[in-house]
Amino acid sequence: MGNSKPIVCEFCKSESVIFDTVSFEYVCSSCGCVSNQDPNSDSVGNYRNNSGYTDKTRTGMPESLAVHNKGLSTLIGIGDTDARGKALEPSQKNNIQRLRTWNNRAQLNDSVSRNLEKALKLLNNFGDKLYLSQAVIEGAAYIYRKAAIKKLAKGRSTLGLVGAALYAACRETATPKTITDIANACNITTKDIMSHYKLILKELSLQMPVLHGPDYVTLICNRLQMSEKTKREALRIFSMVQQCRISIGKNPRALAGSIIYLASQNCNEFLRQVEICQVAEISTVSLRKRCKEIKSKIEM
Repeated sequence: MGNSKPIVCEFCKSESVIFDTVSFEYVCSSCGCVSNQDPNSDSVGNYRNNSGYTDKTRTGMPESLAVHNKGLSTLIGIGDTDARGKALEPSQKNNIQRLRTWNNRAQLNDSVSRNLEKALKLLNNFGDKLYLSQAVIEGAAYIYRKAAIKKLAKGRSTLGLVGAALYAACRETATPKTITDIANACNITTKDIMSHYKLILKELSLQMPVLHGPDYVTLICNRLQMSEKTKREALRIFSMVQQCRISIGKNPRALAGSIIYLASQNCNEFLRQVEICQVAEISTVSLRKRCKEIKSKIEM
């Protein structure tokens, strides 16, 4: 508050003058009279709005790593009018156009900034295609920024690096997206994404959480839209498989697919083996082998 005196209304002499953050004016809350006081003057620099109204229309977008300038850039509009809507003079138009040009150049003045602008646009587009949450997109943007700082993007495919960052963010947040889903969205091969993913893990020293058997069971059940009863039966069978130590050295996807197939039979929710194999990305031979092994050691 300081030592500044409150503003007094010139019409009703009331001290209940508030500051309108939309019109940027001082208004009397008693009579509605607008004060002639300049909001930028030193005499009212420490004046506080007593209305209790918090207007956030002027704050702009929040800071985001998914935007190349983090949403904190200064933009010069394309209109040739001043704040009052009055047209600019020809000499002023040339000056504003020159400022606008140099402002755009200053924001993308090096190769890293230009690469970030291109990559983060692609990242947001792919995130929308995959229906990823904003937290996953922010995580992928953070990973890509770290890779760009280490100059890993130089001489490499931007699409591959963006896909690898998305896959790493999905792994970190336990988002059920496979590398095939991301490859289809990015329109590149899974081999390209995997090579860039291994590069990111090595250079950035990332520690990815490992998906365990129950995670694969839940993931495949959700993709097959199975009932809750079948999910619980599959998890029960998986716990029995772990107790019998059948899961040691086995492909977790094949093991989860075979357990889901057996659980669906127990719950009278019959599924074809081909459907499970397509979702689990395994072969029918692996599925049958695991089913035969489980049946031989566990009484269903």
